[in-house]
Amino acid sequence: MPELKDSIFMEFPESEYGEGIVLNEYNGTYSLVNANRGENSMVYLKWCYPQGRGKNAGPIAKSIPWKITLGKDKAQAIETLTWFLNALNKEPVPF
Repeated sequence: MPELKDSIFMEFPESEYGEGIVLNEYNGTYSLVNANRGENSMVYLKWCYPQGRGKNAGPIAKSIPWKITLGKDKAQAIETLTWFLNALNKEPVPF
């Protein structure tokens, strides 16, 4: 599992189970990852088994972090997050 020392964890204020989101950088790609803080204050990424490709494909055999990629570099990640902030604020967003 990748080191989380350079990641930023935001815990949801009302969460009774330490649930939140990690802003993660891995190999230059930025993403948001579903995570939670354990009883020992360690932050743990949540993992999933995504669906394979093909008409009748089931889940793949290997789990991966449950993440949403924001961009291949910091500038693209900022652009993506800005787009969503504008959408939430009901400001015009380009498609």
